[in-house]
Amino acid sequence: MTIEERLLLLKDKPSINRDELYQLIRQQHPNYKDASLRWVIYGLVKKGLVSKINHNQYLIGRANIFRQKNSSDQRNRIVDYLNKKYPNIRIAVYESTLLNEWVNHQIARNLIFVETEKYFMNDVFRSIYEKFAGKAILNPNKEDLNMYNDELVIVKPLASQAPINQKTREIKIEKLIVDLYTKDLINEFISEDEKEDVIQDIFKKYLVNQKTIFAYAKRRNNTDLLKKILSSYELGSSS
Repeated sequence: MTIEERLLLLKDKPSINRDELYQLIRQQHPNYKDASLRWVIYGLVKKGLVSKINHNQYLIGRANIFRQKNSSDQRNRIVDYLNKKYPNIRIAVYESTLLNEWVNHQIARNLIFVETEKYFMNDVFRSIYEKFAGKAILNPNKEDLNMYNDELVIVKPLASQAPINQKTREIKIEKLIVDLYTKDLINEFISEDEKEDVIQDIFKKYLVNQKTIFAYAKRRNNTDLLKKILSSYELGSSS
């Protein structure tokens, strides 16, 4: 039985650690040294047969990089505007409807979140407020949000260590995972009962960087809970 065939038998396993992968390879190549095993693993990653999560953990198969599906025209217009006006400032623009990929009840009301460095937050807010006909509010809390029924642009501070793609102005999946377990407005669109299924599906479909999660969770003062959440999905240690 080839290594590829052995991996196919494990396709429903959430992840496999490095020692388990070594053992699997040695079933076919019992005399391989560690250096040779590492080259085999490198080849498996290149072929998309496994995806590296961290130095110790691998997913079976090729994992995708997260990008929000079906971005709205309004979100795209805001991104284009901010790219021209603030090309060098860290800004992420994402929508409440990104959760529609996972939740059972489809989110109809779309809020656009614009997160930026705190020092520039007021400037970014004023620019968006003037450019997009006053449909922006600055750093609201849950109660403020409930006062509005229409679609809005919410400008709020971007935490340091927040995982974003500066080129596309998108958030990375690690940010969403942490925010779902932190006091954040995105949680107004998802119930606690749904989160387990959402996180499970994320880990099945997307490549998740554990170190990135913990670095951001530390900034959000939520490391212990995130360690507990990740351990439930057998993703191994954070070292």
